[in-house]
This record gives sequence, C-alpha cells and structure tokens, in this order.
Amino acid sequence: MNYLIKFGMVAAIAFGFIFITADSANAQRRGAGREYREDVRDARRDYNRRVRNGDYRKARREYREDIRDARREYRNDTRNRRVNRNYYRQNNSRYYYYNGRMYRRW
Repeated sequence: MNYLIKFGMVAAIAFGFIFITADSANAQRRGAGREYREDVRDARRDYNRRVRNGDYRKARREYREDIRDARREYRNDTRNRRVNRNYYRQNNSRYYYYNGRMYRRW
C-alpha cells in the first residue's frame, strides 16, 4: 500500500513537469509575438515622427529596415520551436519515423 502511494506521488510530479514545460514553450512563442508587435509599433511611431519632421525618404527607408529587422528577429526566435514536428531535414531531404521505421522523402 505504501508503494502505491509513493508511485502515485512520483507519477503526479512527473505529469506536473510535463505540463509545466509545455506551457513554458507556448509562453516563449507568445513572448516572441509580443516582442514582434512592439517592434512594429515602435517602427510606425518613428516613421510618423520622421514624416512630421519632413524627412520622407529617410522615414520610408528606416521604416522598411526596422520592419525587416523585426520580421527577421521573429523568424529566428520561432524557427526551431515548431509543435508536432516529427521529422528532420538533412541533405535537402526529409527524414521521419512512422510505425517504428524510418522513411525518407525528397
């Protein structure tokens, strides 16, 4: 009886860790999206400020650069954290496992 209680406690702790790690991965993705929206908002704010000052060309150029940097940073932050990806890429091919066997797709 004592062993069942200990086993139940260990199982509950293990499931708790599993749920905590899944939640933290989603939180990291949400944080990346929040940061991207903040960068875009700052770029728009800077663009409007420069337009009010009369620097139209510089405003357009800086806005494009800021948006490009924000997109690049967002892609790099979220690239390797895709959910439910059961394959990996190597030598321009896709390898994945299905029913215990490895398959290769081009």
